Amino acid sequence: MAAQLRRVGLELEFPVVELGTGRGLDRAGAQRLWHALAGRDPSWSLVQESITGVVTGVRRQTGGFDERLNTDTGVCTVELSLAPQRTVGAAVDAADEVLRALQELLVPMGCTVLCAGIQPRTWADPARKSQKDWYLLLARRWHLHHWMVPLASHQAAVDVTPDEAVRAVNVLSGFAGVFAALTACSPVARGREQAWKEMRNWVWYERSTRVPPAEAAYTSNSMPTEPFSDMGAYLEHHWASRVWFLTNLKSGGCEVLGGRSFKDFLLAREPVPARRIDGTPVLATADREMLDRIHQYGWPAAKLHYTFDSRADLDGVRHALEHGRLGDWFEEHAVNCYVENRSCGVAPQGEEGVAAALTLGIVERLDEAESLLKELSWPQWRKLWLRASTHGLAAEDERSIAAIRALLDIAERGLRSRGEGEEVFLAPLFARLERRETPADRMIAAFRAGGLRRLLDDFGRTP
Repeated sequence: MAAQLRRVGLELEFPVVELGTGRGLDRAGAQRLWHALAGRDPSWSLVQESITGVVTGVRRQTGGFDERLNTDTGVCTVELSLAPQRTVGAAVDAADEVLRALQELLVPMGCTVLCAGIQPRTWADPARKSQKDWYLLLARRWHLHHWMVPLASHQAAVDVTPDEAVRAVNVLSGFAGVFAALTACSPVARGREQAWKEMRNWVWYERSTRVPPAEAAYTSNSMPTEPFSDMGAYLEHHWASRVWFLTNLKSGGCEVLGGRSFKDFLLAREPVPARRIDGTPVLATADREMLDRIHQYGWPAAKLHYTFDSRADLDGVRHALEHGRLGDWFEEHAVNCYVENRSCGVAPQGEEGVAAALTLGIVERLDEAESLLKELSWPQWRKLWLRASTHGLAAEDERSIAAIRALLDIAERGLRSRGEGEEVFLAPLFARLERRETPADRMIAAFRAGGLRRLLDDFGRTP
């Protein structure tokens, strides 16, 4: 029997832009979009928030997976979270079907799905912030959250085993600058060409300088200061965060008061003060299910998602925390693990598989990827992220270009080993490297030639 292939998932975000004004979709437009989609396709049902009462998207069940189309931080960004697939090609085909339906509904509204990482005119507009219940919680811990309103990215998720999980996080984090160099796609914002080719990264970077360091450490969308020594170190870091909540996959829930980290909360045997989304004071006590939900609170370049088996309990995890064996406990009990790569720019139409292919190919060849990562120091890779976010591929010297090419070669070998022809999805990345041209460079050329109108014509999706 052939070995089971690790699955790959796509989470795709796109700006939605009004063709007449170049501005982002507003709240009224988002409401029309979701009602139109649910009315057109009965497989989708509306998602209505319990507290705000606002419809924020649609959902359906596909193969036991809860697929969602909704808005991200801004109502002017649509987000597709679709079921994982066996191959990159299958994931791209599934996404393309949904994107066609969205574009067909948006055209009569005078809007388009833009293949870019940022709104071309709309900036950090609080009036365009999505009215999700859990954002009422998030705003209590996350300063300047409205800065995220105009942003979009493509995120790739790949299955990993518990024993390779932290290795995958380190490798994908370390190569965050490579992903920025190859996929930069947000050079036009606030109606003009900007200094950074990946302005999406500028927003994250600049925001991190303006919030408390203890908050920035978990909300940077960038590389950690150093790689994690082991799985225990990864969990200890994330469970020390104060930017977390008790929710059921971002639905309902409460905030624990008193500045406690999740680790503090787990180790507390007695109920502690908390506050629900609506402000009602309550007492909160740790329970087993919370272990399966805490993974979502952290926004680095790469992060793990996981749940735990039926043998996992609070006594066991507390013992592991108190005796320095959290990593061992994780490997004994973790199930359904996958790594999410958050460093990818929005792809042009027809190239939606590039980030997933590169991510998957790297994870398939972790040994080789780790060897390449060690050829430069971690601070050098961090400098590459900053340089690539600003200049794309244009500022890289031959050593950096050679390293990027070597990583593409590693990923190509990893994909070929799967025997599904997925290496074809890397072709646009090889071409970009050869020309030293990112999507951002093409966007700049379009904008210089014909302003916002030309940018929307060239990078707006067609049905």
